[in-house]
Amino acid sequence: MICRQSISAGLLAVFTLGCAETAPPAGVIGHVRAYFGGIAADEPEAVLIARDVLSAGGSAVDAVVSMGLTMMVTRPDAAGPGGGGMCVVFDAKTGNGEAIEFLPRAPVSPGPSGRWLAASPGSFRGLFALHARYGQLRWEQLVLPAERLARFGVRVPRVVTKVLAGSEKSSIKGRRARAMYFDVAGAPLREGDVLRQVDLAATLGRVRTTGPGDFYSGALARKFVDGVQSAGGWLTIEDLRRYRPRWIKAKSSTSGSHDVYFLPSPAVGGEVAAEIWRTLGDKGLFSGIFSKAGDAETASRLAAATRQGYAAALVQPHFSAATASAGVLAIDRLGNSAACVLTMDRPFGSGRIAGDTGVMPVEPARAGALLALSAVIVANRNTKQTFLVATGAGDQFASSAMMDVVLRVLERKEGVEPALRARRIAAAAGQNTVFVEPKAPAGETTALGVNAKQVKEVASIGQVNIMSCPEGVVDRPEKCVVRTDPRGFGHAINAEF
Repeated sequence: MICRQSISAGLLAVFTLGCAETAPPAGVIGHVRAYFGGIAADEPEAVLIARDVLSAGGSAVDAVVSMGLTMMVTRPDAAGPGGGGMCVVFDAKTGNGEAIEFLPRAPVSPGPSGRWLAASPGSFRGLFALHARYGQLRWEQLVLPAERLARFGVRVPRVVTKVLAGSEKSSIKGRRARAMYFDVAGAPLREGDVLRQVDLAATLGRVRTTGPGDFYSGALARKFVDGVQSAGGWLTIEDLRRYRPRWIKAKSSTSGSHDVYFLPSPAVGGEVAAEIWRTLGDKGLFSGIFSKAGDAETASRLAAATRQGYAAALVQPHFSAATASAGVLAIDRLGNSAACVLTMDRPFGSGRIAGDTGVMPVEPARAGALLALSAVIVANRNTKQTFLVATGAGDQFASSAMMDVVLRVLERKEGVEPALRARRIAAAAGQNTVFVEPKAPAGETTALGVNAKQVKEVASIGQVNIMSCPEGVVDRPEKCVVRTDPRGFGHAINAEF
């Protein structure tokens, strides 16, 4: 018999296939030999690493944590270590869903005149807390792939080069950051260029071996604060030490035997998504209220529900094409699921690297910001398994984009791919202006109740990831479909049988 060896640099797993009938132990790729679940994210490298995590017996939370850590390296514009995020989780053992908030927090003191304020990063402690409650694999296994990518280099993803080449290139302000993302002639990195982040690799190495506590209250914390202040910013060691992620009750609704979980406040996007569901979807999960409605009528209903959501949240969103948030999701073979949206508020946060840490902190959120965080999980309370999970990110109207796809899949019974490809609209609160993607069909603007002057055309609206298991991930995993938005550059993997 010829034995085949496979080495995973990410998990340091060496195992032999074909030499014995027994599966490799837990924590080793190939431990799960049947269906292990599905994952999707707004960056491909993170998904490949999460695939190995699920194959090694990791949970859905292990998968999203590994993707969040990896995207600290591969998506510094939207998911860097200096930012934060929120997640919604469904636990198949208890049949309950909950949320965790780990957004960046402004310093308590206003700081000396002339200094910019740096928010305390939330991602390290947030992802660690998420893993501590629901993870199956070792924390070190999940951090190591990101650390290696930072140290040895990663091919710059297309989405990052688009941000660098666009109007957001002015987001990079500090000398260290400009030296990392631009060449000596001032040209930004191009797709396929190798980005090495040695200082960030060292920081990840400390977080891997000592846990995130060192970043918030140890020598690494002092190094980070000194780096912020040397870059002209203001943050104190006390601000870092007091930072704690918060477990929050998920905003939820019911529909028959299904529970629907959304991100709660302060994720205004989650509040808006919940209002859209309450208005349009909470009539019975498979009732088909849209089955006889045309696209124009559907768009009109969605716009009206979106306005209601923003009005209920008492916010006035502004449209931003900048990609400063990114989504990740996973469902494992046991029916557990998790969905997170990570954010740097604006592209690359403050645009300045804090000393030798390799971490770009964000500045405190602007009014109307952080609205792009939106995620949903649909689970059955009787069978305790996930039926659908989705994320919305990318711009201020991501919640509307996500719910458009979700309602098409659940209510109109459209396939996942057609639902993702469908043209989108987005409505603002407190005004009649609507934003539309190109080539609006005749009569749609009339159905929206606005005139031509109130319609603004934009290249794209939202970035949506979705995994749909219409008969349950445990009962009929072969029916599961997972996809990423064709407007973006993400990736999705569903385990093969």
